[in-house]
Amino acid sequence: MSRTCQFAFAGLSGAAEWSFDEVSLIVAPADGRPLVFPVQEMAGIAGDGYTLELTVPGPAAPALTGEAARATVAAAPAAQAAPSLLSLTKLGAEGPTLLDALQRTWLVARAKALRLGGSGEGKSFSGLVSGIEGAGGGTAQPFRALLFDDVMVVARESRDLEPIFVALTEKIAFEESAYAVHVAEWPGREIVFSKLGKQTEDLLDSLRKRRESLANESGANLATTLPSLPSAYRGILAGDWPPGRLRTLQDLSAIAPGFEEAFRTVWLVGCVRKDEGQFLLDWAGPAACWLGCSRETSDSGESLLWLLAAKNAMWFLEALTGEDRATYHFSAGDEMPALVSRLLCAPQFSKEALYGAPEMLTGERADLAIAAQFLGFLVRLRAGFRGRVIHTSLDSWQKDMETVAGK
Repeated sequence: MSRTCQFAFAGLSGAAEWSFDEVSLIVAPADGRPLVFPVQEMAGIAGDGYTLELTVPGPAAPALTGEAARATVAAAPAAQAAPSLLSLTKLGAEGPTLLDALQRTWLVARAKALRLGGSGEGKSFSGLVSGIEGAGGGTAQPFRALLFDDVMVVARESRDLEPIFVALTEKIAFEESAYAVHVAEWPGREIVFSKLGKQTEDLLDSLRKRRESLANESGANLATTLPSLPSAYRGILAGDWPPGRLRTLQDLSAIAPGFEEAFRTVWLVGCVRKDEGQFLLDWAGPAACWLGCSRETSDSGESLLWLLAAKNAMWFLEALTGEDRATYHFSAGDEMPALVSRLLCAPQFSKEALYGAPEMLTGERADLAIAAQFLGFLVRLRAGFRGRVIHTSLDSWQKDMETVAGK
């Protein structure tokens, strides 16, 4: 069967033939050179099969700093680069098959490219979703999704993947009248999944079980790190403070009285970066210091404890455990705890993607470049990133911090 079409892309148009090997879509114009589009680099798919529109990211936006960067991110948080559209029409009988293959392959490949592959096997869901920001975010839109152990990646027509991190879900409820699943996600997002058919109860049960698993993981970590904290308080914290979720030291103490004292006298003193942590606590105070644990990694089996401290729109992120070599410095507003929480929730979080220039992410690091340029929360963090304070000697680090932080 002929795989012919009409195409339009970047000022070019005309008759063409196409082929798809589940890695790249190749469009071969009748009077020109073939065009190759890796499926993992597509940022959106739309169409009915007879007509397709594929979003292909254009050149990266110019690098901005300071107020310009914050203004740009605030005005258009989802716009990381200027997109181009590859339009395919007159696809004929093979068109719907191509659309189905693209959608199925793209969801997995794009999730991997954005480093949102999650842990465990991804479970497929489809239906309607509302409450996700972006064009039409308030109305129900068709979606396809993969649910991993720690994140649900949602694909909507013409838009890039949206991660919903299980650790940031505060309420997962079933609305019987609408036969829908409501997910309240911190901070302040209400997402509704509907028209799932027989998958409705499966999604509800799967999300709840994954949330319970993260709470159990948190409880086990607290039992190891803060055994002196009463079991009842550790039990409450396990559900309210899953891996990846940032909370202020003040909030944690309100949830579990005695937490701050136990943290300072037991947990912190056993940390590799205890002195750096104490410096940041003194600098910002308990109400402006957020704590969070990243998930255990398959490579190290280690759950890292992180501290985010803020004062006067200046933020510092420090790994209190592990062998991190730097303190990360940002200039940003109140959105920082939510953005950093997403970073810590990300199942394949890489610090190099946070600070590395995209043009330098080559070779073994090339798989970080797509996420660095197009993963929404990571792009926002990179816009506010101001540099690293390197850990050499403690005295040298403190002098550098005093210079940067103005202590």
